[in-house]
Amino acid sequence: MTLLVSFFSWTDILFFPLCFATLFFILRNRANNQPDPKIRKIYYRAFYFKVICVLSFTLISQFYFKGGDTNLYFQATKDLRAAINDNPENFWVILNTTKLSDETEELNNYFYYDNFDQDITFNYMISTSNFFPGKLALFPSLLFGNSYLCINMFFGFFALGGAIRLFKTFLYFYPNLYRELAIACLFLPGVAFWSAGLLKDPITFGSIGIIMYGLISIIFMKKGYIISALWILIASYLMFSIKIYILLVLVLSLLIWLFAEFNKLIKDRTLRQLFTVMTFVVGAIAGFFLLQYITSFEAAQQYQLDQLLASAEKERAGYDAVAATLPGDSHFTINTSNPIAMIFGGFTATFYRPFIWEINSPIALLSAAESTIFLLLTLILLLKLKPKKFFGTIFGDGMILMCFVFATVFSVAVGTSTANFGALSRYKIPCTAFYLIMLLLLYRKTKIEYPDWLKSIIQFAIPVKRKPYVRHSRVN
Repeated sequence: MTLLVSFFSWTDILFFPLCFATLFFILRNRANNQPDPKIRKIYYRAFYFKVICVLSFTLISQFYFKGGDTNLYFQATKDLRAAINDNPENFWVILNTTKLSDETEELNNYFYYDNFDQDITFNYMISTSNFFPGKLALFPSLLFGNSYLCINMFFGFFALGGAIRLFKTFLYFYPNLYRELAIACLFLPGVAFWSAGLLKDPITFGSIGIIMYGLISIIFMKKGYIISALWILIASYLMFSIKIYILLVLVLSLLIWLFAEFNKLIKDRTLRQLFTVMTFVVGAIAGFFLLQYITSFEAAQQYQLDQLLASAEKERAGYDAVAATLPGDSHFTINTSNPIAMIFGGFTATFYRPFIWEINSPIALLSAAESTIFLLLTLILLLKLKPKKFFGTIFGDGMILMCFVFATVFSVAVGTSTANFGALSRYKIPCTAFYLIMLLLLYRKTKIEYPDWLKSIIQFAIPVKRKPYVRHSRVN
């Protein structure tokens, strides 16, 4: 699809300094509440890195992608603004609207006649998950003159807020791993870039961190019960409205982790093993009925168990059709019908591909670099631990198990249903952080030393001044 209108206008130049100052003030306020100066520096460093990613995303979406999903969301925001400008009462109509339909006559014409051929904006917004980003972007749009750059800043800042909370969640349990955790949560280039613009992904990624930190605050820190519960409800609603499968995988992972933590309190080994078996049985049954209940809602019917396989096959067929007309497209296939091989192929595609020889664009280079690092770190662990101890360590630690379950289930879900590396690089950002955290915790748990190149990456991202060596003269 050709970009019909330019993203940029004079409002970007006018409002960006004000937007930057507003978000920096919020960040500085949160950073100053941190008693540890090392953590304060990470806050500021993460903010500046996110700003760089937002600027990069804005320029690349304008001059490289020339449209895409972000263009449709931005166009939807402009259509909503036009509706408000013509009739301010439409603001309340928009707040109560979850998607376009025959019942939203007050808004439909603004989407029908917005210069897009074949009513593409309207047809795209008849889905709740697609209508939501443009609706959320309306608030920064009204504040900052519909500046596309400022809207990206707000979406990126929401993702950064969630990433910081995700970082603080794991930091609570592993305070000595603050540099490694900062890399995984705040400084992964692919995650930071794809959560830096007007897309669904910044909202869902930020919501994950909000839910996890809220849960930790209530259960372990025992503070901020009301505000934490409120944030959990808001973030859950956002994920339910946009990508409910992420919420389902997160709930499953957190339940497994909490059961594992509770299991530690049982002293008797036999009773503990019995409780573990009962936990998995009851958890599986409860999870099945929870999934069936949640997916009974209209917004989530496509995630019912009997429709998942058909949906995945349909989406992959769509990518195949597009790839046939675009020889240079970053299309990939998982050539198997075996369910076990399909799971392994989806997992591999998410974390270890594209391989070096599959790179066909500058954007794919970023994903390939991260995938290569993940593959090398995993191979080193498997070679030194052997598979039995590798998986034994995972299942012996509740936190590592939670990361493993989330990363594995999520990667299989997106890897098997997506056949385009460009789309996959966006869809996979929630699980890449968890997978890297899992690997780093395994290194520390098994006391395997990081490879030198990983130490260099950590030092570059979060530099620590090393004490100079002082040679003491012998005193006679």
